[in-house]
Formats: sequence, structure tokens, C-alpha cells
Amino acid sequence: MNCLLLYYTGTFNTRYVTDKLQTRLQALGWNVDRYEIDPTNNERLDFSRYDILGLGYPIYGYCAPWPFLKFIRKQKFPKGLKAFIYKNSGETEKANDASSKYFLRKLRWDGVKVKNEYHFVMPYNIHFKFDDQTVREMLAMDDKLMDILVYEVSHGIPNMKGYKIWPRIVSTVVSRPQYIGGSVNSFLYRVDPEKCINCDLCIKRCPTKNIYRNGKGEIRFHHNCLMCMRCSLYCPKDAIYIGFLEEWGWKVNGGYNFKKIEQMELKPVINKDTKGFFKCYIETYDNINRRHKEIFGE
Repeated sequence: MNCLLLYYTGTFNTRYVTDKLQTRLQALGWNVDRYEIDPTNNERLDFSRYDILGLGYPIYGYCAPWPFLKFIRKQKFPKGLKAFIYKNSGETEKANDASSKYFLRKLRWDGVKVKNEYHFVMPYNIHFKFDDQTVREMLAMDDKLMDILVYEVSHGIPNMKGYKIWPRIVSTVVSRPQYIGGSVNSFLYRVDPEKCINCDLCIKRCPTKNIYRNGKGEIRFHHNCLMCMRCSLYCPKDAIYIGFLEEWGWKVNGGYNFKKIEQMELKPVINKDTKGFFKCYIETYDNINRRHKEIFGE
């Protein structure tokens, strides 16, 4: 089976999931290529030699991010190509269910057969930082969901469900400000010269080349921001001010060391009595455990 994993990543969570997925599919004997979408590159790909396509993205505001949508819309897919979706976000609210709806229209118009969709849970790069033990449980559940994905996709077992009205409405309403929010908010971005160590990581890593140095050598921002938070999350000195998001207390600085967290002892923190934000995880984890047991008896 020849497979292409086509994905966009902001703070590298989707890249992490793609790494895992590629390894799992290759273990089946599949030939697996991967293509990470560059928002500054709108090339057309040749899909003719692939039997199946995996489409991966982080959910931004209950919708697929615009660089992913823009890239998909520019492609011409061969009729009859099989495909599956693997998306990720920091919460499992049902409002996320219809996040794929806009590019699904394009795929189905081209005759692509999308039969499977999976929602992986990954820690936030905005709002607040997840503690390592919660992330450890996330990664364990993601491993189980990966088992399910690989089994169902390789055995031709569909799991695609129709999107309900409420998630469709939410993704439509919230997607609009999401697409322009970065451009507007970037007028407020700035770098604290007292903290900045001139490592230029923010400039080098920005996916849209939105960050630059002016004639005086000062770091400045254009207005083509995705609000992916790659710059502020990975700034080693927490020197980047991210406008109204920071005023709301939504800034997260410091990435997650997944390799280290994977080695931690698993001590589940989500249970039937979980309240507040993480309550939505109860049903998600229950569904993953139930389906995993149906397939593997574990």
C-alpha cells in the first residue's frame, strides 16, 4: 500500500502524531511518504501513485487552519483516491466535530473517498499549559487511538459519521474571526528587548515568515500571522508579547518534552468525577477504551 501523509503543523503536535503514524503504517509493510505543508508554498502535488491519503491538522477555532484549507483547495486529487483524517486539539468538545467540513467538500467534489476520521488529544499551546501527568495520560490514550486508526484503515473499516447541525454552526461562526485574527492581533505584537537574547528562533521558525528585523536590527512583525503560537511557545526567554491573547491570560511559554513525558509512570487523572474543563475528556477516553477493547480485547 502506498500512502501519503499530508499535514500542517503549528507548534509541532501534528508532526508528533504524524511521526507515530508513519512508524505504525510502515510496520505493516506500507510505503509511507509525508509532506508537511509550508504556508508560503502553494505547489501542486502528484497523488497518482498513492493508494491512500492521510490528512492531518491541528484544530484552530473549531476548524482546520487556513494554510491547510488553502493548500487542499489548490490540489487536484485523482478520482477514487482513498483518504482518512487525523486531527488534534487540546479539548474534545463536540463543537470540534465538524472542523473538517470545508475541505471535505473539495475532496468529495474531486471524487476522493474519505471513510475515516480520528481526533487525537494534544496539549494546548494557548489558553493554559497542561501539567505533565495530564499529558502523559493524553499520550497513552493517543497510542490506543492510533491502534484503532491503523486497524480500521488497514482493514477497510469506515468510521465516518455525519456532522450534526450544532458543530457545523460553530465551525462556521468561529472560523471567520480565526482567519483574520492573527493579522489583526499582530499589530500588537512586540519583543521585550530586555529579555530577548537575539537567538532569532522566532524568525527562523515562523511558518509564514511573519517575523523579521528592521533596519535598526529590531525584531518586528508583518501582518500575516496564523496565531499558531510557535514563536511565543518556544521563545527561550518568554520575550514575545502576543497582544490581546496575552491580556486575556492565554499565553503559554515553554514546549512539552514528549519523549521525557512518555517515560513517566502512567497515573490516570481523568475519571468519572472529573469536573470543569477536563470533563469532556471522560466520554472521549471511554469511547477510545471501549473501541480498543472491541478490537483487541484489552
